[in-house]
Amino acid sequence: MKFTTSKSTLAHAIGTVQKAVSPRSPLPILSGVLFKAHGDQLTVTGSDTELTIQCTVNVETEREGSIVLPIKYIADLVRYLPDVPIQFHTLPESTSTTIIYGVSQINIHGFEPEQYPRLPAVEKGASLSLAQDVLKDMLRQVLFAVSNDETRPIFTGVLMQVEEGQLRLVATDTYRLAVRRFQLEREPEQQINVVIPGKTLNEVARLIGGDEEEITIVCGENHVFFLTGTLKIASRLIAGQFPPYEQVIPREFVTRARLATREILEATERASLLVRDGHPAVQFSLQEDGCVVSVQTQAGWIREEVSGAVEGEPLEIWFNARYMGESLRALGSEELSLELTGPLSAAVLRPAGEENYLSLLLPAKPPKE
Repeated sequence: MKFTTSKSTLAHAIGTVQKAVSPRSPLPILSGVLFKAHGDQLTVTGSDTELTIQCTVNVETEREGSIVLPIKYIADLVRYLPDVPIQFHTLPESTSTTIIYGVSQINIHGFEPEQYPRLPAVEKGASLSLAQDVLKDMLRQVLFAVSNDETRPIFTGVLMQVEEGQLRLVATDTYRLAVRRFQLEREPEQQINVVIPGKTLNEVARLIGGDEEEITIVCGENHVFFLTGTLKIASRLIAGQFPPYEQVIPREFVTRARLATREILEATERASLLVRDGHPAVQFSLQEDGCVVSVQTQAGWIREEVSGAVEGEPLEIWFNARYMGESLRALGSEELSLELTGPLSAAVLRPAGEENYLSLLLPAKPPKE
């Protein structure tokens, strides 16, 4: 294998796939990145067998071939290389690669590419396409609600459903719930109902956007694929039944408030500075002319009034400050609608006047005196 490329191209390709590589994998070869030069393109692949990311870039190829190089060396090396043409040279039947830059060179020992695990091929299945920016924004609005508790795998994923041309993404950690809907221009031939790991979707959100090219999602029996012209992300699906989330969304409310999102977010963040780490609860008092955000602790007290329109009964409720802050940031709107059924029931947050997104947040217990 022999090809020449630039530092920026190489850094982009390695940075794209790096998060899929596990440096502590029990299989040493999986701590490496697969380089494959074919035609005038270089395909760089990283995988931990659960998640695979491939990035294809243009290079000047003199001899086709492939090699696996350890990520901890190649990633740092590229970062410190000078901004000059960089040549990769691997002799036939060798597991070492010489990297030439200017009048200097370095040699790195790698692995036989034939030993690299076979990557999942794109399966036949239901597929859909949408703008990258749309998917990125949808993911931003639900990923904050994904659980990190590996003992309950189903909650570490995001439910993706497509029914009657509508795409739905749903995430919950049992304390909060986020639901985002989007009407597709082209309806898939089959309905979709799969649970995708949150880790995978965080990588999708990191790597897409800012490109007019659409992204295609293909859902197979065991894997899901995210495809663009230069990017391929493959991931195993999470087995199991996602909880019936629609049953927990309230339909009737005793109090509704319309508030400025930035004002209530900043008030919540300031109040959170005084709360204890073990019980980060802040009180929200809904009154006729707005909401009072307050808390009193050993460190001091704070009381902020946020003006707004409130309908229904006055109500006092406590929320986890961090959870409320994350829910407010996910809204992406200047104003929000806060809907409540009581001080001990979940609150519904929506962008004001928007029906395609909502998040649900359970109240926190008031701190003990």
